[in-house]
Amino acid sequence: MNLALDRALQLKTLTESQILNCCLTPTGELVLNNAHPLDRQPTLYEKAHLRAAFYWLDRYQPDCQASHLEQVRGYLEAAHHLEQLKAWDLIRQIVFVRLNIEGNLQVLHQQLGIWGLYREQIALCQPLLGKVNSQLDCLCLNDLGYAYTHLCQFPTAVDYYQRLLQLARENQNTEAQAKALGGLGLCYGNWGQYKTAWNYCQQQLQVLDRIDESRWCIQSEDAISLESLGWEQDSYGEGLSTAVERGQTLANLGYLAIHLRQFHQAIDRCQQALAIARTINDTQTQWYALGRLAVANAQLGKRQKALDALEQQYQQRHQNRNCHQVSALLVNLGLVYCYQRNFRAAITCSQELLEINQHSGDISVQCYALLTLAFIHTWQDEVQLALEKTQQCLDLARQYHYQHHESQSLSQFSYLYSALGDVPKALDYGEQALALAQTINNSLFKGIALAVLGLAYLEAGKFVRSLRLIVASSIALPPWRGGDSQLLLAIILKRLFKYYGDRTS
Repeated sequence: MNLALDRALQLKTLTESQILNCCLTPTGELVLNNAHPLDRQPTLYEKAHLRAAFYWLDRYQPDCQASHLEQVRGYLEAAHHLEQLKAWDLIRQIVFVRLNIEGNLQVLHQQLGIWGLYREQIALCQPLLGKVNSQLDCLCLNDLGYAYTHLCQFPTAVDYYQRLLQLARENQNTEAQAKALGGLGLCYGNWGQYKTAWNYCQQQLQVLDRIDESRWCIQSEDAISLESLGWEQDSYGEGLSTAVERGQTLANLGYLAIHLRQFHQAIDRCQQALAIARTINDTQTQWYALGRLAVANAQLGKRQKALDALEQQYQQRHQNRNCHQVSALLVNLGLVYCYQRNFRAAITCSQELLEINQHSGDISVQCYALLTLAFIHTWQDEVQLALEKTQQCLDLARQYHYQHHESQSLSQFSYLYSALGDVPKALDYGEQALALAQTINNSLFKGIALAVLGLAYLEAGKFVRSLRLIVASSIALPPWRGGDSQLLLAIILKRLFKYYGDRTS
C-alpha cells in the first residue's frame, strides 16, 4: 500500500493548516504529516515556497478587467514555487485546473495555448517531463510542440513532437500518436515544408480511422453507431475529441492544398472540415476552414464570393477571437485584396497584421505582411520602401529558417535591382532565389524566381535567355491557374511594357 498516496495533498481542498503541517517523504513527495518515521520536515527555504504557493492559490484575486495572463497568474506563480519543492503532483493538478473565465471551461494547459500564452505554457509543462507518468509526458510533449510551433521555433517543436510520437508508439497510445502526427503536420506546414506536412496529416487521418474502428468494435455489440458514440457527445467524450482532431486536420490539409496549388482539393477538404466542425460546434475549426475556403475560391476566380465571406469574418474578429485567428483572417483578406488590385485595403490589412503580431512573436505572419507591403510598394514604383520591407523580411526569414519566405524575398530583390538597372545584383539575387525554390520544390516560388531571373537577363540584353526563363515560369506557374499567378503575370507585363517603352521613346 502506498502510504504517501493516501496522504497526498489535494489542490481543491488545500488549507493553510495543511501547508504548515506537511512534510516530505524520502522520495521527496510533499504529503500530509502523520509522524511517519522516515518523513522529514521542510527547511525554512521550502516553507517559504510553500507559503508563497498557498498565497498565490488562495489569496490572489485578479481584477475583473484583468488581462488573460493576470487572470491565471495565481496558478502559474504557484506552479513556479511548487517546482522548487518538486511537488509534481500538485503541479499536475494545476495543469488540469478547469477555468471558468468568460464562460469558458477549458483546462489551464489548453487555455494558455488558446490565448497565445505560449511561453507560460512552456514554463508550466516543461518541468513535468519524466516526473509523473507517461500519460502526463504525452500531454506535456504535445503542449510543448504546439507552443514552440507558434513561437516559430520549428526545430524545437519537431523534436518534441517526434519524442511524443516515439513515446506513443512504445506505449501503443494511438490517441497520442494522432496528436503527434497532427502536430508535425501543423509544424511543417507553418514552416513552409508543405509536402512533408501533407504526409504527416495523411498519416494522422489513418490513425484516427483506426481509433474510430476500434471504438466501433467495442460498441458493436450494443449496435451503437459511431456518430452517436462520439461526434455529438460533450467535451468529456472520447469520440468528440477524435472528431475535433479530424476536423482540424482536414482544415490543415485545405491550407496545405492551397500552397501545393491543388485548389479544388483544398475546397473539398475545407468543406469536409466545416461539416464536422458544425456538427460538434467547433467554432475555431470553422473559422480557419471558412478562411481557407475563401482563399481557394479566390484562386479559382470566385473573388467576390471569397471577399464577402472574409469581410464578414473581419466584422466578427473581436468576438472572442485570439491573435492567431485574427492574423489568419488578415493574411487571407490581404491576399484577396491583392488579387482584386485593391492595394489600399491590402496595405491596411498588412499594417494591422504587423501591429497585432509585434508582441506575439509570430514571425511567419510578420513575413507575410512585409512581403505583401513590399509587393505593393513595388507595384506602385516606390522602390526604396519596397527595398526596406524586403530586407526586413529577408532578415527574419534567415533568422528563423523560413526558406519559402527567403526565396520570395530574394526574388523581390532581384526584381527591384533589375528595375534600378543593377544587373549584377539582380542576377545574383535571382540565382539565389531559384536555387532555394528548387530546394524547397515549390512551383509558386520556382515560377516567381524564374520570372524575375528572366527580367534580369532582359536588362542584361540576353533576350533569348530571358524569353526561355519567362516561358519556363509560365509553365511552372500557369497564369490561368490562380490569382497569385495572374498577379505575377501582371507585374511581368508591367516591367516588359516599361522596358520597351523606355527604349522606343
